[in-house]
Amino acid sequence: MVMHGVSTQRWHLAGRRETAHRRSLGYRLRKSASWYLFIAPNVLTFLVFTLFSWVFLIYLSLHDWNLLGAKQFVGVQNYTRMLSDKILAKALANTFAYILMFVVPVACVSLGLATLVNTRLRGMYLFRALFYLPVVTSIAVIAIIWRFILIPRPDGILNYFLRQVGIAPKEWLLDPHLAMPSITMMQIWSTMGYYMVLWLAGLQSVPEELYEAARIDGAGRWALFRYVTVPMLRPTTIFIVMIATIGAFQMFGPPYMLTGGGPMYATTTMVYYIWQLAFGRYLMGYASASSIVLFVLILIASLIQRKYMGWSESLF
Repeated sequence: MVMHGVSTQRWHLAGRRETAHRRSLGYRLRKSASWYLFIAPNVLTFLVFTLFSWVFLIYLSLHDWNLLGAKQFVGVQNYTRMLSDKILAKALANTFAYILMFVVPVACVSLGLATLVNTRLRGMYLFRALFYLPVVTSIAVIAIIWRFILIPRPDGILNYFLRQVGIAPKEWLLDPHLAMPSITMMQIWSTMGYYMVLWLAGLQSVPEELYEAARIDGAGRWALFRYVTVPMLRPTTIFIVMIATIGAFQMFGPPYMLTGGGPMYATTTMVYYIWQLAFGRYLMGYASASSIVLFVLILIASLIQRKYMGWSESLF
């Protein structure tokens, strides 16, 4: 009996060791090695293009480097330098002005387009494709088209139509007060198709039963839109406003293609100025510090929108 009890105890101890071995991290890794191969490309992509990029960006922001010479540690000097940089202040003001001129108008215009094309009329798919066409068109092609439209001469396309209604010709891209609104107008035209598709998806997700119930209660078209469509589009509205704001913070192509940041820095945005610092003046450290500040601004703006617009997982 004693020998039998000892054998049983040894068997239990061996079983516990085996269980502990099976629960060990090394054992689980070896057992699941084949599955980790499937996620390895994503992990490597994250490590190389995201984590390493961020670490190197923070590292550069604390150094002075011109791409060729040795890096010189300067601490927070690149950050304190921003306080006296008038061009950076101008670029920041231009960026916020562009956000105010772009986000709400493009959201409203694209919602109107989505409402118009959300019908079952014959040929409506063609109109949807035409409205979306600028989204898949190269920014270089769009810039060439709009440079031709915004020719400052009296016989320019836009100036010609304005003269027909009694408005004097404008120097669209040469006037510091009109250059940014002109770029904003181009951006609204080129991106409204993208936001139209998002609105259209939201519109088509509204249950038809709600409209039928509202019609039974005597609601007209405006009442249907105000009391049924708009509340049901709240998740779509929040999403569109947030991504439009983030995209506006990152606006670069139009100033680069149309104005070169001018006239008189009137269209120099944060991203365009960072590009100039890095690849025009080779101030990689200062450009890195400015990039981090831009990221912080985007994060703060997103958190403010999330709080005051009621973003939460329950929306979806």
